[in-house]
Amino acid sequence: MKLLYRVFPWRDDVGDHEPGGPLYIPFQGGGRLDNPGVYSVLYLSSSPAGAIAEAFGRFPEWSPAILQSGSASRQSVRAVGVYSLHDEAAICNLDDPKRLVELDLRPSDIVTRDYERTRAWARRIWEHGTWTGVSWWSYHDPRWASVGLWNIEGLKVQSVRQLRLNDADLVEASRVIVRPITSGRKR
Repeated sequence: MKLLYRVFPWRDDVGDHEPGGPLYIPFQGGGRLDNPGVYSVLYLSSSPAGAIAEAFGRFPEWSPAILQSGSASRQSVRAVGVYSLHDEAAICNLDDPKRLVELDLRPSDIVTRDYERTRAWARRIWEHGTWTGVSWWSYHDPRWASVGLWNIEGLKVQSVRQLRLNDADLVEASRVIVRPITSGRKR
């Protein structure tokens, strides 16, 4: 059993697959693997700090504002979901040089910010029909694997916890990707 992690806007009063639920797949189109006319992708990480870095890495500093989501009437909080997936789940490991050769891909094809290119190889892998998703090294730290699943049937929610600025995993992520944690108050 492998554990995977995800940061998402959580509401504890909705079902797992509804907006705010731990298995809800939000609007697609902007991500590395997205092909919304063909399949949906749930993005996860091999570590909680990796999931946090992926979710908040675009912000130059981390304050309480990054942990809130939604309008006042549909307020949610950012949470870390912990998921389990059977080891037998067929995830295409793009950190494996042999797999890259088999797929006629180079490491630069995987890490490029040209998402038209990444979506093209993602669709080719999906069309192969063998894998439930793919994994690759995180942009923020290669020790963390990013995972995109287009088949989430075997994914089980283990727990969900509200994310706070003093959370040990958030502190680790901020340290690794060098983001200051602030109170958000003006002095």
